[in-house]
Amino acid sequence: MVTAETAPLVKNLKADLQRIVNSANEELKHIRCAGPVDSTRQAEEARVINEARAFAVRRVESTVRQLHDMKSKLPTGHRNGYGFAETDNATRFKRVPPQHDSEWATATPTAEVPAPVTLVGPPKPKLEPSAPTYALDSEDTEVLDGLATLLQEVAPVVGPPVDTPPPRALPPPVPEITSRHAEPGEAESERLDRLLKFVARQEPGLPWAVGVREDGTTLLVTNLAHGWVPPGINLPDQVRLLEPGRRKGTATAMLGQTALLATYAPGDPLGWASDYELIDTSSKPRELPAVENLGWVLGEATHGRDGLPRMVNTLARAGATETAIVDAEIDVLRVYLDTARYQLLAQYPDVDPGQLLNCLLLAATEAIATKNVVSANYHLAWFQALSAPPLGNWKTGQ
Repeated sequence: MVTAETAPLVKNLKADLQRIVNSANEELKHIRCAGPVDSTRQAEEARVINEARAFAVRRVESTVRQLHDMKSKLPTGHRNGYGFAETDNATRFKRVPPQHDSEWATATPTAEVPAPVTLVGPPKPKLEPSAPTYALDSEDTEVLDGLATLLQEVAPVVGPPVDTPPPRALPPPVPEITSRHAEPGEAESERLDRLLKFVARQEPGLPWAVGVREDGTTLLVTNLAHGWVPPGINLPDQVRLLEPGRRKGTATAMLGQTALLATYAPGDPLGWASDYELIDTSSKPRELPAVENLGWVLGEATHGRDGLPRMVNTLARAGATETAIVDAEIDVLRVYLDTARYQLLAQYPDVDPGQLLNCLLLAATEAIATKNVVSANYHLAWFQALSAPPLGNWKTGQ
């Protein structure tokens, strides 16, 4: 049941789905203009459409999860400006007024393309209200109708899906190499493949690479945003990540010199999840040298920053001072974070620098609000590295 409180989530969902569609259309346009042979073109078009659908499914699942959490966790009583009930907890922090959508994100106009990509989804069920609903204005009604149309229409722009291109060839395996992290009877190449697919299955729209360096370290890399690994991805405790810094190139290039490696590209087969049962995960891979005065630095970075709702700064300061935070407020923050992350994935490989920095701050704020100091330090350290001006000769300006 859509209420005045949940309608903003639906608006954000529709905007993000439309951005995914626009991005896919633009990529399809470039593929057609490049003029590859039919077999290559069909394979590339199928890859783009499948990735767009996968992004859309995860974005819808995120909003549905937030709606369920809001419904289950919302206490009874007076509703505040966010639609969440006030509590009698004397330690709660001061709420700030809800922000308009324009303070969060503005849709970037994209070039029109001849044929739209439509995301296929189940028909929207008609729900009978079991309780009085809040009145929605005409704009909300248009948003809901537009979302239903976006999810229900089916108008594919290419023929039936073609077979997925064969996976990229891996370097010849070295059976003699074993690892203390390997399962009994498992070769090192098999261990790397197991770790790679465990991570890639969580975010199949990105390229990944994992390899063993000369010092025995198992390094995991993706080339999104200079090597930063987004939040929400569970990491095996036996891998390490790149340190914050500006980098270019493929995931394999960022991996550097390795004795053995395995790679994944979007569209490569991942097998069944049951084939790769593991895996001890932890926040250890995200451990970095501590940012001095983490809470204060995060509060200053989020204060009045363009593109971030004011509530982000409020939650950052509350988390830094260990002030009690209502779960519903964290749920709203996670919606903002999920939205920013999906926008970056839709932009890949050319992500907007300002949007990336905002996503890093949202990730750090969500982590500190949930008392995950290791992750908060990781994302804030990346923010500091990428927000600093590039090194150069200050005298010549180069």
